Amino acid sequence: MNWFDISLAPWQLGLMALVPPLIFLLYFLKLRRAPLEVPSTYLWYKTIEDMHVNSIWQRLRQNLLLFLQVLAVLLLILACFNPGCQDEKLSGDRFIFVIDNSSSMSTTDVDESPTRLEEAKRRALQLVDRMKNGDSAMVISFSDRAFVQQSYTQNHPLLKRKINEIQPTQRGSDLNEALIAAAGINDPNLISDRLSEADDSSGSELRVDQSPQATLFILTDGAVRELPADFLPGNLAPEYRPIGGYNVPENVGIVAFSVNDQLESDQQIQIFARLENFGLTDRQVSLELRVNDQLTDARQGVAVPAGEGVSLNFDLSDLASRLTEPTAVRLAIEEADDYLIDNVAYCVLNPPRASNVLIVTDYNPYLRLVTQTEHVSKIANIQFEDRDYLDSQEYQQRSTLGFYDLIIFDQCAPVSAPQCNTVYWGAIPTNSDWRVIEELAVTTLIDVDGAHPLMFAIGLGDVLIAQSRLLSGPTGAIPLAQSLNGPAMMIAPRGSYEDLVIGFPLIEYDADGNTNINSDWPRKLSFPLFTQNILTYLGGASRFSFSRPFQTGEVISLKMALPYPSIVIRLPDGRNVPLDVRSDGTFVFSETDQIGIYEVSPAGSNQIEQRFAVNLLDRLESDLRVRDELQLGYVEVAATRGMEKNRSDYWPWIVLAVLAIILLEWHIYNRRVLL
Repeated sequence: MNWFDISLAPWQLGLMALVPPLIFLLYFLKLRRAPLEVPSTYLWYKTIEDMHVNSIWQRLRQNLLLFLQVLAVLLLILACFNPGCQDEKLSGDRFIFVIDNSSSMSTTDVDESPTRLEEAKRRALQLVDRMKNGDSAMVISFSDRAFVQQSYTQNHPLLKRKINEIQPTQRGSDLNEALIAAAGINDPNLISDRLSEADDSSGSELRVDQSPQATLFILTDGAVRELPADFLPGNLAPEYRPIGGYNVPENVGIVAFSVNDQLESDQQIQIFARLENFGLTDRQVSLELRVNDQLTDARQGVAVPAGEGVSLNFDLSDLASRLTEPTAVRLAIEEADDYLIDNVAYCVLNPPRASNVLIVTDYNPYLRLVTQTEHVSKIANIQFEDRDYLDSQEYQQRSTLGFYDLIIFDQCAPVSAPQCNTVYWGAIPTNSDWRVIEELAVTTLIDVDGAHPLMFAIGLGDVLIAQSRLLSGPTGAIPLAQSLNGPAMMIAPRGSYEDLVIGFPLIEYDADGNTNINSDWPRKLSFPLFTQNILTYLGGASRFSFSRPFQTGEVISLKMALPYPSIVIRLPDGRNVPLDVRSDGTFVFSETDQIGIYEVSPAGSNQIEQRFAVNLLDRLESDLRVRDELQLGYVEVAATRGMEKNRSDYWPWIVLAVLAIILLEWHIYNRRVLL
C-alpha cells in the first residue's frame, strides 16, 4: 500500500528537512544585540527577558507557542509528501448496475460461484458495499429484453435484495434495450431530445445537458448482439466487468434443428441437426433421438473438431404412415459440459391436414390446371368460385371465421380483407395502403428476391408480360420481383397475415367473355414451382404440418383448425396459460421463455390440438468465450477485471489541522497564556 505520493526533487526535500532545525537554532542562538522590540518577538516573550545573558546557548525551556509552530511546520512538510491510502469506496455518487441474465450466464466455469449469473450478482453486491452513504444506484437485468429491477434509490439493502432476486433465463442477449432504459432513466429528456432535434433554421436552441453523470457497470460475459453504430450513451460512463473463467469453456451445442418433409415422396421425413464445438479441444459426443419419449435413434462417438461443426440427419420415414397425433421429437447430447442448455433441441410433427384454399376467378384455365395435380390434392383442398361468390353468405361466414388458409383473387378483390393469407393476381386490396403507381406496357422482370420462400428456385428473366402495373405497398412491403420501372410483385404483412400482390394478370377477360393472354409465364417451368411455393408458404400446405422450432423469447401467432373462443397453453414446466382469440381469429403467445414442448388445448378440454417447440439455437449464446471488450455504438469499452481501488488523499485534512494549530497559537498569544 502506498502511503505517500512523493513528487518533489531531492534538493526540495533537503530544504524542507532544514526548516525544523533552523527554528530551534533561532531559539537557542542568543548573540548580544541592541534591544529592539518587534511584534514577532512577542511569541518568545520569556526568551526576550533573558537577552542580557552573555552565553550563546541556553537551556531549552518549555514554550508552548514554539512547539505549536514546529508542529505546524512539520505537518506542512508532511502534506507536501501527499500522504494517502487506497480505499474501497466507489468514485462518484450515481451508479447503474446492468446485469446479464441471458442463457449463456448459466455457464458453470466460475470457481467462486455456481454459475456466471451468480458471480455477476456477487460482484454487484460487492459494488453496492463500496458505495458511500448517500450514493444512489439502480439495477437493470437484461437478456433479449430489459427489466428495471430497481430505480434510483439510496437504500442500499433494497439494492442488494433486488440484485439477489434476478433469476436466470433461457433467452438470448441484447444489450440495446437495457442501455436505452439506463440512459433514459438517468436523463428523461434524452430520448425526447433525440426525437425532436433542434432545427437551426427555426432559431431553436439545443438543450444543455444538465443531468448528473452516472457510472454504468455492465456485468456480462460479452456475448451480446451488436448495438446500432449511432447509439449514444448519453451522460453515462460505461465500465465493462467481464464475467466468466479465464479459460475457454468446453461446449458442444446444437445450433440448428429442423424437419424436412420430402413432398416428392410419401414416405420420407428427415430430421436435420448441426452440432458445433466452441471449445479448444476435439470432442466425441453421443446423441439420442426420441419420438414421444421413445428412443428412435442413437449415435455414438460423433466426432466434432475444435472450432468446427458437423451436420447430421435422421430418417423418420417409418413414422409417416402412423402419425395420428402431434408428435414431439427430442435430440439430446448425452455428455455434460460447462453449458447444458444447448445440449437439447425439440421439434414437432403434427398429423397431416390439407389446407383449405379458395380461388376466386371467372376464367383462368392455367390456375385450374396447375392445382389439379395429384401432389396438390394431397396437401390442399382447392375450391374454385367465380367473383359472385364474394357476395354470398357462405363466403362472408367462412372468410370471417378463418375457415380458409389461403384465398387467391384473380382480377378481383373483396370489400374487406378476409381472416387469412391472400394472393391478388392482377388486382390490389381495397380500402388499404396498396397503390398502382403506373400502368406499364411490355414488361420484363429483371430481378427477384431469391431469399424469400415464395421465390425459392424461381427465375423470371425469360417471362414476357404484355401489360403490367407498377406497385406501391404499405409499410413493411417487400418487393419480390422487379421490372426496369420498379416493383411488379410485392408481399406485405397485414396483422398476423400476409398479402401477396402480383401486378399483372395471366389472362385478361372482360364481361363479354373476351380473353387475351397477358403473359407466357404458364408455359415456363417456374410457374408450377411458384404455385407450389404459394400453397406451402401462404397456405401452410404440406403432408405434415410440422411447426418450425421457435426461439426463446419469440412471439408466436397461433391459428386453430376450429374457431375456438379461448385456448390453454401448457408450458414445459407444467403451468397453464389461458389465451382469448383476437379479432383476426388468431392467438398471440409471448411467454416463450422455456426450452421444450408447448401443448395447445381448447379451454375446458384435455384434448391436445397442437404442439410447438421452443429452442435456444443461438450460436452467440453457445460461444462461451468471455469477450475482451464491448462495442457500444462508436465507443469501445475494454474489460476491467478485478476491483479497482480509489486513492484517498490526506493532505487537505493536514492543511486544516495546520490552520487549527495557527488559530490555537493566536488564541494563546492574545491571552498571554505562556507555559
